[in-house]
Amino acid sequence: MCAIAGNQMKHRAEHMLKKMAHRAPNGSKVVADGRFSMGMGRLAVLDLTSENLCPHVDGKLVLSFNGEIYNYLELRTKLQKLGHTFTTTSDTEVVMKAYKQWGKDMLERFNGMFALAIYDGKRVFLARDIAGEKPLYYRTHPFEFASEAKALKWRCQELPPAHYLIYDFDRKEVLECNRWWSLSLHYIDPATAEQELETLLEDAIRLRTRADVPIALYYSGGIDSSLIRSFHTFNYELTYTDGDYQEEFLKLFPKLLWHLDYPVHSFSAFGLYKLAEQVSRTPARVVLSGEGADELFGGYVRYIPHTIDQEARRHFPSYPTYFPRARDLNSILWEDFTGNLRELLRMGDRMASAWGIENRCPFLDKRIIEFAFSLPQEMKIQGFDTKRILRRILERRVPSYRHIEKVGLYCAVNKWLDVSNPFSKEKYVALQETYLSEYMDGALFEDIP
Repeated sequence: MCAIAGNQMKHRAEHMLKKMAHRAPNGSKVVADGRFSMGMGRLAVLDLTSENLCPHVDGKLVLSFNGEIYNYLELRTKLQKLGHTFTTTSDTEVVMKAYKQWGKDMLERFNGMFALAIYDGKRVFLARDIAGEKPLYYRTHPFEFASEAKALKWRCQELPPAHYLIYDFDRKEVLECNRWWSLSLHYIDPATAEQELETLLEDAIRLRTRADVPIALYYSGGIDSSLIRSFHTFNYELTYTDGDYQEEFLKLFPKLLWHLDYPVHSFSAFGLYKLAEQVSRTPARVVLSGEGADELFGGYVRYIPHTIDQEARRHFPSYPTYFPRARDLNSILWEDFTGNLRELLRMGDRMASAWGIENRCPFLDKRIIEFAFSLPQEMKIQGFDTKRILRRILERRVPSYRHIEKVGLYCAVNKWLDVSNPFSKEKYVALQETYLSEYMDGALFEDIP
């Protein structure tokens, strides 16, 4: 978890990094060639001692990198066989060598979360991970980019997940802005699906526990965190318990919005902020969490009416109008994966980065994403059992586990704000918009550390 920034003026890039200093407790630097300035602030979790990583310079190429390439060791071995030599043990240098070897095609080889920028003196190449775990914003007149919208004074647009962009300085325009990844489905044998997914989860967690710092777990006691826990012994496990936080929340509310950049519909940002605060009090600087499992494997209760109606239509084909909610589950999940999940990931990233913590999500391993959308509906939800395949794997791995009703990360924000309708997310969003508009038009949160 780092901060990246680029601007034609060096002092402007430095100012942008300063505004995002919470993301980068281990220092920052800007390099400039008179035409463009590339900046990066670092949270060191891999290779804590090497120089030339923030940003990384290799000849005429400059790389600003935020995130983790989890399969960097495997890629490093391949690149060494192709003749590349390395002076660090970081994934940052692997990204640079991969770009020199494969160009933008390197993205298809990455298993990770990332937002990156590479400058060659004439063009800037931007790219972002599949699910959008790491943020990236840009504008074109003049061209500049940053990890957070506030660093661009909100006058920007977001590079969509799974996209890359190429900006040309001679032509002063975006040459390309395209998807580099598209969902690829494959047949899954129901008889071996559980074993296949269990193997994928084990490897995804193995890769995401590669770090040179202690690692923590957001542990709720539910299916997702319990399953992650069954594959690895974590240094620290943190749990949020809702309490009488009204006074603290009201005091922190503007600061939370400053970190979030934009309004959110969920009340759980405060809980994520408190969880990251707990992590910050330990030596851990990396935390694993279960984001993505609900959107991939059907974890929300709201999915159940659709699957029940769909099953009823199969049993009673002469009465389709009796079951109007019937929709293909995977199409609903895809809408949430490309919609609702993005807001959840923004909250997870911003609330962790507020405390200088990196959040990693093993369920968002690209192999698991493609497995999940290839999985038959009945292996995700059957009757009232959500995330059925995950439940079965967990029951086998942890026989003592007892299922609890899914309630999500609950924070009584609606009560603390004295909102008359406790389910009125519209009022909550409107209140956030009011706060943000006042600050965006005025001090731009300059008074918030």
